[in-house]
Parts: sequence; structure tokens; C-alpha cells
Amino acid sequence: MKQGKNLQDLAAEIMRQAETKRDFIAPTTMTVAKPVENGIALEIGDKGEYPVGDIAHQQIATHTGIPTKYYDKMRREAPELLANNVNEWFKRYPAVRLNRTLDGRERANLSDKFQPFDNADFAEAVLPILARRKLHVQSCEITEKRLYIKAVDEQLFRDVPVGYKMGDGSHKIFDTCAPAIILSNSEVGYGHLLAETGVYTQACTNLCLFAQGGMKRRHIGARHQLTDNLAAEDLDEILSSRTKQKIMEAVFLQIRDVVNSAFDERVIAKRVEQMAAAANAKLPAGRVEKVMELVQERFTLSEGERSDVFKHLIEGGQLNQYGLSNAITRSAQDAEDYDRATELEYLGGKVLELERKDWEVLAAE
Repeated sequence: MKQGKNLQDLAAEIMRQAETKRDFIAPTTMTVAKPVENGIALEIGDKGEYPVGDIAHQQIATHTGIPTKYYDKMRREAPELLANNVNEWFKRYPAVRLNRTLDGRERANLSDKFQPFDNADFAEAVLPILARRKLHVQSCEITEKRLYIKAVDEQLFRDVPVGYKMGDGSHKIFDTCAPAIILSNSEVGYGHLLAETGVYTQACTNLCLFAQGGMKRRHIGARHQLTDNLAAEDLDEILSSRTKQKIMEAVFLQIRDVVNSAFDERVIAKRVEQMAAAANAKLPAGRVEKVMELVQERFTLSEGERSDVFKHLIEGGQLNQYGLSNAITRSAQDAEDYDRATELEYLGGKVLELERKDWEVLAAE
């Protein structure tokens, strides 16, 4: 599992951002793009000028319909042309947008239907649940895209038979695993608010995440209303404290149910059975190279990631479905980017959850 911040540093950064960020609802007709080095800045009514970050650039390109490749070329080589293009489409197709800013930069440019679940509120809702169950936070991080909290119940470790030692073939190899949960939120439009389950492997500190049986909540709600004078307004002035409290109460209850389910003995037993079955799903040695090609294509691995997975598969010595899943989750520790590391942990879960018939097609000689 890739390590990020400790819980104290995460909490400090969440609070720092909560105090620094500002959100504005503004029509594009009152938003002016201006050329700056490496892109554009947005002047939002009378609320100031905000250089646009990478995520907001992607969202502006999508909203205006400017092809990404051309948008990026203008951003690099002709910021003046990019500003002119954005301003033209802003005026030609007016819309109300939610501008999320942090540290003086436009970090997200979203639909006015986007319903923020702020990280501070999210953490306030979920951390007491983890504390109540005495879960250990193994890894946490806050990136430009998402907040992540990954926790394990260390009281529920189980030995899972995953292979046999070399030699007489009669001595089983066991992995010691425990149920885990990932809680994740995005303030900038990168996916749902998530509470999903996983398995943590003690020996190699891998985390395998499952996208089934969890909770997803979309950041979409009713459109935010502008005031009569159409000036950009702080979002906190539009969303009442009572509204946000009701939203987070509902989220709290859903996450509590997912956490309780994740550490239910019946669910744990089912995961152990699933992992043991995967350990018995063989990967013929002569098929490894071809399977790696298919895995790279199916799960969109880069050449470097494919090389890492192959290396960890061979070093792990478990040529089976479980071994391949473990090799992918182990490669997450090599990823430079925490977001991508988490994606690889989900990919490991997808491999582990492959139906027997699907695995046999993949591994067939």
C-alpha cells in the first residue's frame, strides 16, 4: 500500500484548505479568460482573478467543446488564442458555473448542479465511525483530485492458504489478511463520494480494493440559484447550514452501514473463500507473457506498470489468479502518483473477482 500523510497531517491539511478555499457561482458571461504563462486565468465578476489549474483546464475544455489536444496545444504555445477561444464559447453558449478556488487558483470549473461534499464535513462524518470500531488508518492522502482514508481492522486477521512450498509440495503457504475499507471524496468533480471494501495483506502490506458492495454517492443535486444582481456569490451563502447538515447525516448513516458490513464475519469468510479459490486458479508458466499482454490491454496499464507487475508476479512465485492480483496491488507501491496507486489497488480487486470462467479464458493455453 502506498503511504501518504499520517492522520494528523491529513487533518491539518483538510482544515487549512477549508479555511483557504472559496467557491463562486457565476455566469460565463461575467467570467473573463485572460492569458497568463502556461495557460489562462479567470476573472470572476468582481471576485478577483484566478490562474486555472490542470483539473479546471480539463473541465473548461469539456464545457466549451474545445478538443483536448487543441486546447492543450493552445495552452502551451498560444495562451492568447486560448483565452479568445474560451471567451467566445463562454459568450456564445452562456451557462452558470461553479468555480472552486484554493490558494488563489481555480482548481475546478463545474456545473451549477454539482453538490459539494467538502472534505472537512466528510472527515467529520467518517472519522468517528473508524474510531468507534477501533480501525487502524494504514494510509491516507489528499491530492488535487481526491481525499483518501484507508483503514484496517487489525483484530480480524485471517490466514488464507495461497499456495505450496517448493519440494514435496505438501506444505501450504499462507497470507495473513484483514478486511479493509477505503473512504474517498472529491471536491473537484473526480467521481463519487465512496465507501468501499477491501483486503489488506500483512506480509507485503498490499491493499486490494473491491468496487462491489460499497456505497457511491454522486455530487449532483438541484441547481444553485444566483442572486438577483447576478454577482458571483460564496457558495456557503447559498447552501444553508441546515441543508449541509442533512446531507452529511445521510452520508454518515450510509457509510456506517458499509463499514459494519465490511467487517461482518460472514462477509470476511466469503472473502477468505474467494481468495483461496483464486489461489487454486492456476496460471501456466508458458502463458504468463500472453496473460500480461491481455492484462495490460484490458486494464490499461502503461509499459512501466506492466513491467512492474511482471516483476512482482515472478518474484512472488505464485503463478495463479491470486498471485497476479497481488502483483498488481504490489505495483501500486511503485506508482509515483497516489491517485494512480489507488486505481491499481482497484485493478487488483477486479482480477481477484474475475469469475472462474473468465479467468480460464484469460489463462487458457
